Amino acid sequence: MQQFVAALDGRIRSMALTHELLSGHRWQGIPLAQLLRRELAPYTTKSNTDIKGPDVLLSAEAGQTIAMVVHELTTNAAKYGALSRREGLVLVRWRWPTNGHAAEPLTIDWKAIGGPPVDARRKANYGSSVITDLVPYELAGTADLVFAAEGVRCRLSVPAEWVRSGRQTGSDRVDRVLAAPELARLS
Repeated sequence: MQQFVAALDGRIRSMALTHELLSGHRWQGIPLAQLLRRELAPYTTKSNTDIKGPDVLLSAEAGQTIAMVVHELTTNAAKYGALSRREGLVLVRWRWPTNGHAAEPLTIDWKAIGGPPVDARRKANYGSSVITDLVPYELAGTADLVFAAEGVRCRLSVPAEWVRSGRQTGSDRVDRVLAAPELARLS
């Protein structure tokens, strides 16, 4: 029961942080980099996360969906994977190519390395079903989750209709990672 309560609490906090980001951006979207930093913040050190990609904004709907998926990936990495060891590393890369007429889907790649060996025969659970089912169901995209021995990999594809290009400036730009004590204060 304690594990269930802790998992539920983490999911509720993730939703609250996402709503805070959306509110700060007047529900016009969420910068993907900012969303990733917020979700990873409780476990981030100077050397265990590396996120890179172009400036893209997720719609409010897509931001909430991606936040839930990233929360599950982050939680699993902290409990069982790369973020549970000092030498572990989570790499997140995204790309959003445009061909001049119509944008291609946004592709987000998550790769966790340096953690304990992963059991590829691992049973599906609620968290893994959130990762694999939420993006296809909510956004008509795809999610490919791989439990490789060297670490978990996940590729998300988000249709272009949920994404727009853009850099936030001035008062709209909120690009700060909250430390664990600040996150605790929010709960």
